[in-house]
Amino acid sequence: MGKEPGKQRLLGGRYRLMSPLGRDGAGIMWRAHDLRLRRDVSIKEVQPPFRGGGADLGHARRRALREARSAGRLSHPAVISVHDLLEDRGRLWIVMEMLEALTLRETVGHLGHLPVRWTAWIGFQLLAGLRHAHEAGVLHRDINPGNILLTGERVVLTDFGIAALNGDPGVSTTVPINCSAAYVAPERLRGMPASPAADLWSFGASLYFAVEGSAPYPESGALSALERAAAGEPAPPVRAGTLRPVLEGLLRRDPAERVTADQAARLLSQVLRTEGMVVGPSRLPVTRLPPGPFTM
Repeated sequence: MGKEPGKQRLLGGRYRLMSPLGRDGAGIMWRAHDLRLRRDVSIKEVQPPFRGGGADLGHARRRALREARSAGRLSHPAVISVHDLLEDRGRLWIVMEMLEALTLRETVGHLGHLPVRWTAWIGFQLLAGLRHAHEAGVLHRDINPGNILLTGERVVLTDFGIAALNGDPGVSTTVPINCSAAYVAPERLRGMPASPAADLWSFGASLYFAVEGSAPYPESGALSALERAAAGEPAPPVRAGTLRPVLEGLLRRDPAERVTADQAARLLSQVLRTEGMVVGPSRLPVTRLPPGPFTM
């Protein structure tokens, strides 16, 4: 990092890097402290991909701007809050709220699979944030269990790095290589543009993973993207119980036959009431947690 031993790096004269939190496909996440507002934040150090033997700084800049602008125009408890975007010594840094959380993927990895009531609660909260994004014209395009954070009180959708504005003709229809085909809607694998319905398919595939303990299609190795696009319906869920109609409605291959966000919200509300949980209007976050913690 180019800093003196024992001395923490200061970004933009304001954010002091403290320790790395982890790495995703686009960069390194850091714990940092905002000296101006005296609060801890998380900061993504956007790392450029290497193309033709060199770093593609233009691609990294476009991705960082897209992520910051897409998430920055949203304000919802189920969407990560972006505070700032800065460039320091030739690198881009995205400043976000600090969350002590596990991803849905990590949580299922610890527990094997989640009970129906937890999965329905996660889905109900996450769907509220996704509907908010769609109403603001933002398509996420990369919903998967690794981009869903669980804090014990909130369910938060993060990583808007390949998000796009709905209807933007300049957005590529190509599925990025780092997207898992298991969570990409069939029509996108066939080259069709992203849409709210495609986000809903990915949302349904993530809920399937939560309650079943595995993705609706193999996550790696067994199927290429083209084979996945031509594959039949996913295996019927066996642990989903009252969630089964929700999953089957969201995972329909034809986007015209897929349930809408409003329909999915009503179905999830019914599941939660059947499970004995009190829920508010479908556009508001649930305020009562399900019985028992689901973070480790």
